[in-house]
Amino acid sequence: MMRRLGLALLAVAGLGLASWTLAEVRLSTTVHRVDSWIEEEGELEAELTDAALVAAGDELRYTIAFTNTGLVPVDPGVIVITNPIPESTEYVWDTAGGINARILYHASAAAEASVDDVSEEGAFLPLDDLVVTEGALVRSAAAAEVRAIRWIYEAFLPPGESSEVWFHVRLQ
Repeated sequence: MMRRLGLALLAVAGLGLASWTLAEVRLSTTVHRVDSWIEEEGELEAELTDAALVAAGDELRYTIAFTNTGLVPVDPGVIVITNPIPESTEYVWDTAGGINARILYHASAAAEASVDDVSEEGAFLPLDDLVVTEGALVRSAAAAEVRAIRWIYEAFLPPGESSEVWFHVRLQ
């Protein structure tokens, strides 16, 4: 069944910046479908295409671009973007990226868990350290348990300059 990717899916909730930088940094989000195939040589190839029509099982790439619209550089560590994994999608393992960005993840075994419910279990951690607790059992988190991604931009962002972060999800 095909779905139209509406503005609600394009909106990225939970983008966080220090309040004084909000007027100086502009954010924009784009969503593309990831079309992939295997070449004759056995190499995996991928292309980003229009995401106007998507179906369950499609892989989507969210790209969040940010631009310093102020008059002074933004210091390293000031730009922090936290993005929940969109509803009806599942994070594609190890696809988050960003230029000059440290990437942390939040996970929970509870399907209804929110990024606002950050506990010891739900702390933002590097992907390799991400765990969930089920009773007395502590185990590595699965892709379906990643609830949010946080990027900390670790470089100066001069006036007029831009950078971007991204992640992939699979539509349920």
